[in-house]
Amino acid sequence: MSVIARDFPGSELVPEQPSSMMFLGEVLSVVEAATSWLYFYRYPFPRVPRAIGKTVLLIPGFMASDLTLMPMASFCGYLGHRSKFAGILSNSRCPRETLELLVAKLGRMYELGGQRIVIIGQSLGGLYARMLAIRHPEMIERVITLGTPINSPLQSSHPAVTALAARVGKFNGKAEGCLTQSCRCGLMLSDLVTREVPVTVVYSRRDGIVHWQSCVDRTGSANVDNEEVISTHVGMGISADVCQVVADRLALPRSERKSPLIDYSPAETPQH
Repeated sequence: MSVIARDFPGSELVPEQPSSMMFLGEVLSVVEAATSWLYFYRYPFPRVPRAIGKTVLLIPGFMASDLTLMPMASFCGYLGHRSKFAGILSNSRCPRETLELLVAKLGRMYELGGQRIVIIGQSLGGLYARMLAIRHPEMIERVITLGTPINSPLQSSHPAVTALAARVGKFNGKAEGCLTQSCRCGLMLSDLVTREVPVTVVYSRRDGIVHWQSCVDRTGSANVDNEEVISTHVGMGISADVCQVVADRLALPRSERKSPLIDYSPAETPQH
């Protein structure tokens, strides 16, 4: 179901967290994994010859690795597109360091392929995808975020997730506040908006990790569309509903950039 920002009245969002029942419901992602393949026989997914397929960069969620998005990579390949992994073993490093690695990865992909990249980011990976679109719109065709908390991410996450983020930051030996919103590296990922690159925001009211309202883009930008699906948070990489949205967006024709590029060079990011 496609919705736009005006369907969510009120500019001020009071952060909410998923209930414990919703959190426990994440075990249903196993069921989604076991049954999602049945959907492929019912939906006419738009496929293209590999020679004209798009290049897709996949960025996993918090504490997750590239392996969690292997089903999505296989699905994109089935559609005729070329998927590339971000090269992340565990998405738990300092945001500044991770973003630097992703910028380098994006640049190499763009140089080799000669065409703009579609980025699919799950959860925290979607925050990185949005930042990449702000920094380098000339290299990005479209961004698709899956269950990405773009509004008050930590306040809208289940307490178990926020506790884990705090522990991981300390374990990594970083300064106090790393991987939390008291760290400026974390703040920069949630407070900025892309104006040039089309963004598809995928969210689910069954999300048990982050509250679904935190995933909705309320900027009112004409470049953003919000898509509601039926899925758990963990299962978004394999959900049939999500696959349908991804397939439809990848099938859109490549758009030609009409406005001049804007210099989004970021200010110097503080070191830990």
